[in-house]
Amino acid sequence: MCVPVILFQIVPTSPSPIGPRNAIVKQYFEIMSLLLHHFFPRNPTFGYEALRAAGYSNYGGADISEIIAICSRIPSGNEDRWLREWQAAADRAVSNAKTSVEKGNPISAQQAYLRASNYYRTAEFFRREDPFNDELAHTLYQKSVDTFVSAMKLVDYYFEEVDIPYEGTTLPGYFMRPDQKSVPRATIIFNGGFDSTKEEAWFAIALPALQRGFNVLIFDGPGQGMVIRERRLFFRPDWESVVTPVVDYALSRADVAPEKLVIFGWSMGGYLVAKAATKEHRAAALILDDGVFDFGHPFRSQTPGFVKYLIRHHWDAAANAILRLVMRTSTGTKWGLLNGKWTFGAASEADFLRQVMTYTLEGSAGEIKTPALILDAPDDHFLKGQPAALEKNVVCKTTFFALTAEEGASTHCHTGSSSRLHQVIFDYVADIL
Repeated sequence: MCVPVILFQIVPTSPSPIGPRNAIVKQYFEIMSLLLHHFFPRNPTFGYEALRAAGYSNYGGADISEIIAICSRIPSGNEDRWLREWQAAADRAVSNAKTSVEKGNPISAQQAYLRASNYYRTAEFFRREDPFNDELAHTLYQKSVDTFVSAMKLVDYYFEEVDIPYEGTTLPGYFMRPDQKSVPRATIIFNGGFDSTKEEAWFAIALPALQRGFNVLIFDGPGQGMVIRERRLFFRPDWESVVTPVVDYALSRADVAPEKLVIFGWSMGGYLVAKAATKEHRAAALILDDGVFDFGHPFRSQTPGFVKYLIRHHWDAAANAILRLVMRTSTGTKWGLLNGKWTFGAASEADFLRQVMTYTLEGSAGEIKTPALILDAPDDHFLKGQPAALEKNVVCKTTFFALTAEEGASTHCHTGSSSRLHQVIFDYVADIL
């Protein structure tokens, strides 16, 4: 998943209620305030990440009251307390899980381990100053992985840790089936985004897919999860080089029906899957949550012209000095630029912004042949407008679906509205397969 990041933007004060346009604008900011600022009114980045964690309550990843209690103890913008409180909640969930295991209560243990996995991931989220040398960040990440695997050992579904051959190494992944029977089934491949991990896919698509009789194949690609942390492989613009080996692996399995393969792209993954689909045509359908035509556009549009000029001419010292001043005053900007610098293997923040501009489907969107569900979050204040831009530029069969503010589903990746989101996705899949 990719958190909304604002580089340079002044949020206006409440608009005048006079006139229909101002009324619409006012309603927009009220909605965004409720959805993004509910937990942390003065810090929309903290608010969004808290909403993200809470949204997984549908599939065992959180208890709403516990999230409220955690957030109540965190001063807005205090990243140290953020880590401490989420880690403490995760540790408590692990302790409770072990108690349930000892008492022969595997269902409660599994639920507690899932909460722990989500909370450890959330605790580590803002540790981006020096990720490769941050032992605490790595420990928390590893605990998120380990507790997830502990939860999977207690579920009734078939669960397998897999290694997918990839350019002389492997990509770590999980393969799941609804039951132990190895028969060909429709299969969903999960491709995460700018900061998601393969463990988070359980809440994003895996459990609802398993409940509906699908297999699920999940992987960390370059720039993601274990692959960036342990193998130091970075995002790459030719993402078909990543997805094609994953499809090869899926189709090598006897329990995958080759004519019923669906690829799900989540957040930045909506761009990555679309990019891969310009060359990889074996899937029956794509699910792009949300659709992205040009992943560099949000960064470009929110960066002042003079800073873009500096970056374009490789005057990085000056550009970085300006960017770092802004990073001191904005949690979202700081996190977004540091995460991008890390996952893209960039030399600096300016170098990252230069690299991300190449992540566009301009000139290649017409090569996508696979039918696609393009999901839109109308109030996404980072990728707003990208789903429509994608639909405009593709020639493949598309279904465009915007989830609404009335449903509480209009923020980035429809965070917090997973039941409605999955209803839309699986209604579409039922038609296409």
